[in-house]
Amino acid sequence: MKSEDSGHHLQQAKNKAARYCVGAERSPHQVLTKLQLYGLELREALIVLEALKEANFINEKRFVSAFVNDKFTFNKWGKIKISVELRKHKISLSQIEDGLNMLNPSDYDSKINELIDQKWGQLQGEDFFLIKKKKTCQFVISKGFESHLVLLRFDEKIKHLS
Repeated sequence: MKSEDSGHHLQQAKNKAARYCVGAERSPHQVLTKLQLYGLELREALIVLEALKEANFINEKRFVSAFVNDKFTFNKWGKIKISVELRKHKISLSQIEDGLNMLNPSDYDSKINELIDQKWGQLQGEDFFLIKKKKTCQFVISKGFESHLVLLRFDEKIKHLS
């Protein structure tokens, strides 16, 4: 009787987790954490996690792809910040690299330029060029874009204005 209850409990947890996964792409780490919050022991949670992977409710590659696209498009994050956040989801470095490589280099440069223009426009009251440059570049770098690319794009913009 006890193993029947345990099987029912696992099935309930699997159904709950499946509904959780249908709403949005989830990382295996997110689902594992949620399963443990449902009261499953780690061993049981891993069994349910595997079943969800087999049923294609969880797909790490699909999660990485969606995460990279959403954070780049909507949050305007660069590769550094995206990578840091994916590591928090316990995603492998090779999967992170594959996901970041899906970003179009020209779109990436355009996003840097867009953020530079946005911040530069907000600093109209600032008179000193170097202070404006510093604040603008710091803002874009804080969004997770590589400093050498930000400085390169900034310098290109200034040359075009001169």
